[in-house]
Amino acid sequence: MAYVTIETLNAWAQFSKAFYLSCVINAATESRVKISVTPQGMSTNDAIGTAIVRFKKYATPNSLGEWARRDEPAWHDPNVLLEVCRTVDCSLYGQIQAAFSMGQRVFVDLPVFRNFYSHRNRQSEEAAQRIAPLYLVPTALRPSEILLRKRPAASASLLLEWMAELKITSEFICC
Repeated sequence: MAYVTIETLNAWAQFSKAFYLSCVINAATESRVKISVTPQGMSTNDAIGTAIVRFKKYATPNSLGEWARRDEPAWHDPNVLLEVCRTVDCSLYGQIQAAFSMGQRVFVDLPVFRNFYSHRNRQSEEAAQRIAPLYLVPTALRPSEILLRKRPAASASLLLEWMAELKITSEFICC
């Protein structure tokens, strides 16, 4: 469970970053709509720098002009993708906003479970357990049991539901 939970959040974060960079290089959506940003012709390094400076005003690149990975924003947070796409005036900004307005809790709750598996302390366990009632799951369960549990009338476990939410969101953004 630990590996899958951590990698699920990592996969979303990498998608978010890759999507932003794809916008910057004027990729096209699945339906062949060309994406535009302002200014045109930004390199991926410039785009990363734009994202970093948006969230860390005093960050600077190294002597070669490259940005440190540790300075990058938390790509798993949908507000980061929204803000960087707004900053570069991405032509898909409205579609991205719509994709995140479907009431998904995965973006709030999955990082809590990821933090539990990464830190394994009582506080992170209790934080994960506090999420359980939102899904009608008993709080007395361990975090792995919560993720494996199906909500009443659900066809899949909570973790599989979250994976489906991430898939739907990414497909909506890319269509």
